Amino acid sequence: MWQSHTDKRLASWVNLRNSCKENNDLDKVIITIHDWWQQAPMVLRYLHTDLIKEWPDLWELIAKNTYCSLAKCLGMCYTICMLDRQDISSLCISEIDNNDYIVQVNNGLYVLNWNVDEIVNITLLENHKFTKNIDSAMFVHTIR
Repeated sequence: MWQSHTDKRLASWVNLRNSCKENNDLDKVIITIHDWWQQAPMVLRYLHTDLIKEWPDLWELIAKNTYCSLAKCLGMCYTICMLDRQDISSLCISEIDNNDYIVQVNNGLYVLNWNVDEIVNITLLENHKFTKNIDSAMFVHTIR
């Protein structure tokens, strides 16, 4: 799917969003979103935290099809934000001490992009230093 035309990638994302909207189980929704974005092709660097105003919106992100760790997190956050779920109280992208990025949902109850194969809880990251937190309010305006 990732190597196909932009229209097919967008259609796949719409199917992802629709399946998540229909699911009431937040655990399953978070896992589904994480797993979908983990399939995206990786590059070393694409986005930078100091250039938030230049970040692509969701449609540009999918069209460009270039994903560093931060871009994957951004895609996950856009997807989660567009669900408008009442059981999601907080959402942010965090930079951790090894210059990698994670998504924290509900104050770290769910941590996405830490491990390709699973969602973890913030307690597993206690030995890591968070160098920057970017609340979704700083970039969510691009999808509203």
